[in-house]
Amino acid sequence: MPESALEPAEPVYLTAAQVAELIQVDEKTVLRWSLEDASMPVLRRGRVVRFPRERLLTWLERQEPRIARRSAQAQRKSPAA
Repeated sequence: MPESALEPAEPVYLTAAQVAELIQVDEKTVLRWSLEDASMPVLRRGRVVRFPRERLLTWLERQEPRIARRSAQAQRKSPAA
């Protein structure tokens, strides 16, 4: 069986560089946020810093202003034209 078949399509944990690329900010910004904002999901073990993907995506969604969230939810609920 090829190795790629064993790997999940999406990583469970993201590096700071992957998070930075995802939200288009500098890696140092992601690391600073992870230290300053206790609500940001992060796993630290020694020098290893990882972000649980699903919890991070949920956290990012909560960072959006309420009006933007309502708009996004309404778009998801409306029937496809």
